[in-house]
Amino acid sequence: MGEQHESSAFEGSSDCTGVSKDQHTPSERRPSWRGRGIESQDLRRKSSERRRSIEKTPNRKHWWKFTLRSWDDDQEQDWWFAGTAIPLLAATMGPLANVLSIAALVTSWRMCLVDGVNPETCPWDGKSELLSDLDGHPFPDPHWCYKLNIFSLALGFAGNIFLLFNFTNRIRYIIALPCTIILWYLATGVLIGIEASMNEYVPPQRPQQSYTQGFWYAVIAAIFYLICSMLLMVNMLGYFLGHYPQRFNLTDSQRTLILQTMLFFVWLAGGAGVFSLVETKYGLGLFNWSYVNALYFCQVTVLTIGFGDLYPSSNVGRGLVMPYAVGGIIMLGLIVTSLTTFATELGEDNIPRLLLLREEKDRFNAMRRIQQKTEKWKKWSSLFISTAAFSILWCIGAVIFWVAERRVQDITYFQSLYLCWVSLLTVGYGDLAPKSNAGRPFFVVWSLVAVPTMTLLVSDMSDTIVNGFNQGAFRLADFTILPKQGIWRTLIPRLAPWIQRYKERRAIQHRLQRGFETGDPDDEPTIDNLAKEQGSKAPSDAELARRLAQAIQHVSKDLKEDPPRSYTYEEWVRFTQLIRFTATRDREEGVSRYEADQDGLIEWDWIGEHSPLMAQQSEAAFILDRLCESMKRYVRKMQMIYNPVGYEKQDDSIRRQSRDIGAIDDEIAEA
Repeated sequence: MGEQHESSAFEGSSDCTGVSKDQHTPSERRPSWRGRGIESQDLRRKSSERRRSIEKTPNRKHWWKFTLRSWDDDQEQDWWFAGTAIPLLAATMGPLANVLSIAALVTSWRMCLVDGVNPETCPWDGKSELLSDLDGHPFPDPHWCYKLNIFSLALGFAGNIFLLFNFTNRIRYIIALPCTIILWYLATGVLIGIEASMNEYVPPQRPQQSYTQGFWYAVIAAIFYLICSMLLMVNMLGYFLGHYPQRFNLTDSQRTLILQTMLFFVWLAGGAGVFSLVETKYGLGLFNWSYVNALYFCQVTVLTIGFGDLYPSSNVGRGLVMPYAVGGIIMLGLIVTSLTTFATELGEDNIPRLLLLREEKDRFNAMRRIQQKTEKWKKWSSLFISTAAFSILWCIGAVIFWVAERRVQDITYFQSLYLCWVSLLTVGYGDLAPKSNAGRPFFVVWSLVAVPTMTLLVSDMSDTIVNGFNQGAFRLADFTILPKQGIWRTLIPRLAPWIQRYKERRAIQHRLQRGFETGDPDDEPTIDNLAKEQGSKAPSDAELARRLAQAIQHVSKDLKEDPPRSYTYEEWVRFTQLIRFTATRDREEGVSRYEADQDGLIEWDWIGEHSPLMAQQSEAAFILDRLCESMKRYVRKMQMIYNPVGYEKQDDSIRRQSRDIGAIDDEIAEA
């Protein structure tokens, strides 16, 4: 991330867009207006790296095969999944594991399925009918189980707090992250130890006794703690190998997503406690309102599934449902929106493609086609990923529900698929719902992932299939039931370019057959040559200032358009003409290469990662930034004319640095 080192010589200044020049990304490097070959691009890239090494040497420590980068190291970063995705996953799964640990703590782990007997001994004659999992009678666990469970929950909370302090930079990365990993590993070990010890020394007597939902919540919590710890170890490995500095490389939207998920889980866990207390005290006693059942109720309420197998029977509980459901749905909507934004940020990473074309306009048109294909590829690839994730969650979830529920409900795999389908679509008929002690905990975790995935799938479908259907329907309506005035007259001109291209191809083939030359591609004009032809006579200083002001005003209006304005090749030629005037005059007056670099004259090509069409900012913002640079060069020229002494004093330090780096450029060019 060397954008801070590629700012202009005037540190801290801003362009006309109001954005500090320290905020430019590598894909927004300031170009000049001549395309060159791949070798010259590599040369400029090496030169830029050498410049950055002179301007600032990053603070790095090397030990064996490890490279430890400092907190303020802003050089290039890679290992995107380890540096960005893993912290997001850990920040989402960590609080969820805490909620599951709470459910495991407040619930006994064993129950008796025989009615009217002592639950701890649970005698059974083998003939009486056993109760269902939801109607069983839990009995207390050993004291060592409670104490270790509390200890595990404390470890999990402490690890999550260290992770939160790491995100907010309250505690250093190199201290907070190992603490989080160690604490979550300890929490995993304690939970697994409790589960193994109970299964070995005080297991439930089958079939009259069974594990409760609390036991299965503990199993899932241990799995989540283990996964989070292993993922964070990968993140730390990337830091030790020097792929990113000792901090989490997250954007504001990603940090907002972390905060939203934490608040959502607090809302979920707190609501379960409230409904459990209210319905136990004021309810009619129709259902067992334990904490785990209340957690399941809150889940199906917030996700708008509403099976109807568990509902409040008191007026107090019904009154609380209304604000609780609204608040939970809003939180869930914010999380889904943040996930969509995050997915969009992933798709904004441009894909460099190497194309070798001779003609300048061909390169421009090729880049336009790459833009269109990339945008189309982003939408359809997002749809494919969402569909694959949805299918996996649907089919794999159905397998687990089938295994968990067939003892209680004797359902088939097809019925399990049906249950998952109505849950994913938030239909929730209620004819089938999870009723086993293992099924409900898994449903709480599965639905938290599956329902937002379904929402993302619908969003991706609206950008591709639904959008294509709407456009096709509108186009068909224009020609049929809702004819648009003049639609047939506009169709004929659209065929003219195709006919013209067909005629040109036929003419070229005939000339080749006759042995005539088709033309030398080296004679094709570049955008700089076209600018020279159109503006061979340089305007006066007053005329140049007027043209620059008009162009800035025009582009400023284009900047407000939605969708963003895309300029034609001819418009780029006109803008190039204005920028070329100031660039040429500066060079004629002895401006060094380094100053030209800093003022936005780095050479670029239409095809490549530094193409203005590949920049993350819009074309209008890109051109406006360059026009403002031209205006600054014009002002500098006026300053040199009317106050040359003051200008030389101001620019002396810049010229000394430019001479040093210019010498390095010469060495690289000779090499």
